[in-house]
Formats: sequence, C-alpha cells, structure tokens
Amino acid sequence: MSRLRAEGLTLGYDAEPIVRDLDVTVLDGKVTAIVGANACGKSTLLRGLARLLRPRAGNVLLDGEAMADLSTLDVAKVLGLLPQAPLAPDGITVADLVSRGRYPHQGWFRTWNDRDHDAVARALDATDTADLVNRPLRQLSGGQRQRVWIAMALAQDTDLLLLDEPTTFLDINHQVELLRLLRTLNAQGGKTIVAVLHDINLASRFCDHIIAMADGAIVAEGAPRDVITAELMAKVFGLACVIVADPVAGTPIIVPAE
Repeated sequence: MSRLRAEGLTLGYDAEPIVRDLDVTVLDGKVTAIVGANACGKSTLLRGLARLLRPRAGNVLLDGEAMADLSTLDVAKVLGLLPQAPLAPDGITVADLVSRGRYPHQGWFRTWNDRDHDAVARALDATDTADLVNRPLRQLSGGQRQRVWIAMALAQDTDLLLLDEPTTFLDINHQVELLRLLRTLNAQGGKTIVAVLHDINLASRFCDHIIAMADGAIVAEGAPRDVITAELMAKVFGLACVIVADPVAGTPIIVPAE
C-alpha cells in the first residue's frame, strides 16, 4: 500500500471545484512529477495531498489513515512541504529559517541536539546555501531565496517530500542541480518525492513517474517514455511537437514542430 494516496478527491477554492473525484497513488520510493498547463489543477492537487486544502469530498490517506484525522505535528514528522509562495517573518535570517525545518522534531522537553545541527548542515550544503546563513532572507535574490526555502524543507528530514514548482526563480544550472539533488535524495536516502514542474523535458529526465493533468483531471500517468507523447502534448498543452530521445539519458524530449 502506498504511504500517500487519495481516494475520490475533490478540491476547490470557490463555488466551482478545480479537482474532481481523483484517485491518486504516490509511488513509494520514486520521484513523481505533476505536469500540465497553467490552471489545470496541479498545485491544487499538491495542496490537497499536503493537507493545505481541505477536501470537499474524498480523503487523503497517510500510512492508511485519513490525514484530516492526524495532528499537524504528526503529519510534519513524515511529510515535508515547499509551497508555491512561502512567506517568512520580516528580518529572519537564513540560519533561523532553515532551522525552523526542525520544529516538528522538537517536543516540550526536547532541546536542540547534534541530530538537529547535522540535519540543518546537510540541508545547507545540499542547496549550496551555507555561505548565506547570516544574511537576512529579504536581501537575497529570488533564486537564492528559493534554495533557502528548499533547504528548510530538507532540514525537516522527512520520508515524503512535496514541492510546488521548486525550480521557480532558478536559472537553468540551478534547476538541473536541484533536480539532481532530488534524485540523490531519492537514490541514497529513499525519499519519496512529488514535485509540480513546468519543464516537461526536465521532468522526463529526472523523474520516475509522470502525472499529467488537464482541466482538473488526470489524463495520463506512468513512466516518462509511456506518458510523454506527441498526442499527450497536443491534448494537454495544445502543442504540435515531435518526441526525440535525449542523447544522454535516452528519455523523451519535446521538440516543437514548425
């Protein structure tokens, strides 16, 4: 049984639902990308899986239990999250923000220990932000801030990691570095990772599983070579294209047609 799944999930913000009656299974020990056109429901689905959005119908199950019945602390010990537009207090430093990733592991009588220090140090090193620890977050560039937020999520040190558009504000080099980091966390640490991504070619290259959405529904899912087709790109994005093999990885690459 998957540790994280949804049954009959319906989600929305106003009167009209955005995601309707979805069954979703997050594959344990895999890197999954949720892709689709703007406003198709990608981030809404991720917010529902992360318990940031209450279902109108259906359930999200974590280790077989309805997530709505679990405490916030219990969820945070298992599931880490990077939302799309995170907010931080004014004047907070990088060190303080990343350290907050350890809060779910602190109890009433538990003090900061070597395990907490090590988790924060690993997160800073992994995101190449160790040299920023004393700087206020507001002084950083958009790309630097994004990497710091990712470091906070990594410091939480959970088995499940959900990321909403984690490559936002990152240049192509840092996008690739981040996705390589996620692959390493998956391969070496066994983390199950779900990310909303816009770049289909990068999703195809670095992810094991693709969930493609359109109009609040899942229209295809599976391995990149099975999902990334010219037919799907036309259906989901309205894009005429051809699919070729990545010369390095052999994964599908989208080339827009003339």
